[in-house]
Amino acid sequence: MTDASGLEVIGASVQVKGTSTGVVTDFDGNFVLENVPEEAVIVVSYVGYRSQEVSVAGKGFLKIVLKEDTELLDEVVVVGYGIQKKSDITGAVASVKGDVLSKQSVGDVGQALQGRMPGVSITSQSGSPGAAPTIRVRGIGTVNDAEPLYVVDGMPVSSISYLNPNDIASLEVLKDASASAIYGSRGANGVILITTKAGTVGKTTVNFNAYYGVQTAINNLDLMSGPEWYDFQQKVNETRSSPIDLSKVDRNVSTNWIDAITRTAVIQNYYVDMSGGQGGITYTASAGYLGQEGTIKGTDYERLSLRLNANNKINDTFTVGTNLSTSLSTRKTVLESDEAFSVMSTALKMEPVVPVKQADGKWGYSSFADIYNPVATIEYSNTKRKNLDLVGSIYGMVNFTKDLMFKTSFGVDLRRIDDSDFIPQYEVSPSQKTAESTVSRGHTSYLNWVWENVLTYEKVFGRKHDLKAMVGYTMESTRNESFSASKNGVPGNSDNLQYIDAAQSANSDKASGTAWESSMISYLGRVNYGYDDRYLVTASVRVDGSSRFSANNRYATFPSFSLAWKLSNEKFFKNLNAHWIDMLKLRGGWGQIGNQNIGNYLYQNVLTSAQQYQYLYGKPEEVYQGVTAIALGNADIKWETTESTNIGLDIALFQSLTLTADWYSKTTKDMLLTEPIPGHLGFESGPVTNVGSVRNRGFEFSAQWQKQLNKDWYLSVGGNIATVHNEVLSLGTGSALVGGTVYNRGSATRTYVGSTIGEFWGYKTGGLIQTEEQLAEVRKLQPNAGLGNFIFLDLNGYEADGKTLTGKPDGKLNDADKTSIGSPIPDFTYGFNLSVNYKNFDLAVFFEGVHGNEIFNANRAYTFSTGSSFQKNRAMLNAWTPENRNTNIPRINGDDNNDNLRLSDFYVEDGSYLRLKNIQLGYTFPKQLMQKIKVQNLRIYVSAQNLFTVTDYTGADPEIGQLSTTNYLSRGFDYGTYPQSRTITGGVNITF
Repeated sequence: MTDASGLEVIGASVQVKGTSTGVVTDFDGNFVLENVPEEAVIVVSYVGYRSQEVSVAGKGFLKIVLKEDTELLDEVVVVGYGIQKKSDITGAVASVKGDVLSKQSVGDVGQALQGRMPGVSITSQSGSPGAAPTIRVRGIGTVNDAEPLYVVDGMPVSSISYLNPNDIASLEVLKDASASAIYGSRGANGVILITTKAGTVGKTTVNFNAYYGVQTAINNLDLMSGPEWYDFQQKVNETRSSPIDLSKVDRNVSTNWIDAITRTAVIQNYYVDMSGGQGGITYTASAGYLGQEGTIKGTDYERLSLRLNANNKINDTFTVGTNLSTSLSTRKTVLESDEAFSVMSTALKMEPVVPVKQADGKWGYSSFADIYNPVATIEYSNTKRKNLDLVGSIYGMVNFTKDLMFKTSFGVDLRRIDDSDFIPQYEVSPSQKTAESTVSRGHTSYLNWVWENVLTYEKVFGRKHDLKAMVGYTMESTRNESFSASKNGVPGNSDNLQYIDAAQSANSDKASGTAWESSMISYLGRVNYGYDDRYLVTASVRVDGSSRFSANNRYATFPSFSLAWKLSNEKFFKNLNAHWIDMLKLRGGWGQIGNQNIGNYLYQNVLTSAQQYQYLYGKPEEVYQGVTAIALGNADIKWETTESTNIGLDIALFQSLTLTADWYSKTTKDMLLTEPIPGHLGFESGPVTNVGSVRNRGFEFSAQWQKQLNKDWYLSVGGNIATVHNEVLSLGTGSALVGGTVYNRGSATRTYVGSTIGEFWGYKTGGLIQTEEQLAEVRKLQPNAGLGNFIFLDLNGYEADGKTLTGKPDGKLNDADKTSIGSPIPDFTYGFNLSVNYKNFDLAVFFEGVHGNEIFNANRAYTFSTGSSFQKNRAMLNAWTPENRNTNIPRINGDDNNDNLRLSDFYVEDGSYLRLKNIQLGYTFPKQLMQKIKVQNLRIYVSAQNLFTVTDYTGADPEIGQLSTTNYLSRGFDYGTYPQSRTITGGVNITF
């Protein structure tokens, strides 16, 4: 067996069709099959080449030439509860192979997927090792949990952070309702299907992959040096009513606090897998280790992962198997996403004239403000989380006939989380200190089990009618339990004393615990019908019953259908002699899918007996425990339902170019929101009701061209682009949703009918006051304004009731004049790739980017404030003066009588960026040379991640997520986000 260039193909799978008999090719590309019937058909397959079926026809010798898989029209992709040829897909399904994901030096699958698929937005919430990115499919469809459903080897899982990217064979994303409705109440936010590697019949193959590299923090900040800050504060003092005493600091001290908290960090990864099979048994076993230091000191992440996939075809009727993986990880973190005290935020605030440590060895601290020394914060941080993840399933299949098959599987998703923290007794400054040490412990136990039963029927009638039908029944149950405890007064700092029982302070112990559980049963079915490989129909329905709803609305039905027309297979099309068009397919689909990620017990009144509800009563007085209602239940809540329409076009040209275009509209109805109720009713919050609605619309396009140009050259070029328009259609009777507080200045995001989710909200500015005439006019609205101050625009006013907006200026400047000043949601996202192979060299380049989104740079409240002593952005040196009017930085005014830093568009910056996400150069040693040392394949490479970024954003890094996975009202807010890392690695791939 050879490839098109005549080189022997080593390790290709050769199997007798319909049997378990098979081998793999040896170092010379040869294979031997014994006792093969004359009428047998040989199936040949190898990664990167088209599978072939070769008739034996009584021959004793076969010469097989494999062809590059360039058109990929018959590539098989995973769909819900089954597989389909890519050319037969009727819904919106995107796919990426595992070897693409594993080429990046990242530990998380989501990070490797970033920019690879149109309509799949992936944003890192933090650059901290072990931090999971936020993944959104076709926009944000709800203000509740918009996390997609993850399914690994058919098993729904709560997270994919345990997965090793090297274990993945393929990843598919079901983007529209016609594709994901088969998952019913969990498919509203998209479905990500991951298939891990499986073994093949033949000799055992061992792969070893390793890389080692260094990481540095991406830092675009331009902050003042110590002397610059000192001289600037002297100028500010001239305008302050109460000047700060600069004699307390040394002008010649110049501490770069970002450099003080960051480091060059090491990342290393080692992975080995072994796969093979004999007879009816195939297997794959793997082990991996990832060790990653954080670029901010005091943070790191380690993960050990193990996986075993095994399949035993007992005979032509019965097959059993298992997919089992386990992961043990440890993550050390420092405080993030806290405007006041996080390490990154305080590093941005601390004056550069403060030393990390003073000459006497004591910690340096600010003489003017209560800013924590971030290096000391790291020194005394001991926050650690250990995760044990066990995810696996066992399955059995029965082939009643060649057309009818039944599969039953039972899977478990088991998670154990152990949290620990120790804060020693210390004193850095009058405000940054602890009176006594504190030890804290926490534990979370999560268990989800799923039992699935699926009956599948596949048959082709009369060569033209292709029918596939599936029905199924599933059950699942989930339980989560957690507790935490803390106590003060540990007698020392030794690790051996960091336990609750070692703490000595009486009455300082605290403990809390909670649990929840839910369950669901489902009935599902799907029919795929194709006529003459021209007309394709897919229809599915799923009925879900969930314990998260009352008996009134416990069950819901989610239908979908989609159609496809292969115009290229029509007679009239073939008569056009457009042989350069390999396939032209038009798709359309509609469906309804649900979202049950809404929390538990919302239909019930919730009572609490918390400590603050104790009271004194009687003579003598005694403490009695009270019970009060904190949440009003709603027995009529029902499923959030997303209705989706999709129209798509697939084109394949010249046996080398594939094009895909989709237009979609996705509307979430019955979105759950908390309705306001009068406070005198005694509830802390009102009932959760189905009153909200959000719509996402957009266009997606992807293209990929790949061709073997000649014996030496192979070239592949591709790209994708996606738009999304997010709009809130209804919020019920409640007021707008607000979030994103900034330095005690109120909320800077507002979500209202007609807006995007988490839209930035504040005053619009009209430039700086330049002349006395202009100043006189501005003072009618801003009486404390001066030359060089911001002009804030009067855009609106109130009616006489003081509530209704007129939509017209009213000669007053107040909250009525606040308006939309930007959105964190980009106009479009994109990515493009280039792969070049020349002889034994290979080069892969991948760019990704976003355009049209804004970032709310909340750090400007500190770094651009003239009324404070905080560290300053160097742009402040270009502040307005009578001699320097061509600037957008207001004049220096220590008292800031005009309140120039009120929430306005001054904080809002363009968040667009283009980033070289990955570049890798590799060399594969000649096979003839490797055969001499009994190595099948040896490749070495160098790689770089996030090598450079093109952006106008002035913060550390333009990739800004949100404070938490579900806090969409903080999306695009930069409080001092842990920056992403620039990574350089070298690695090796060896196959034995």
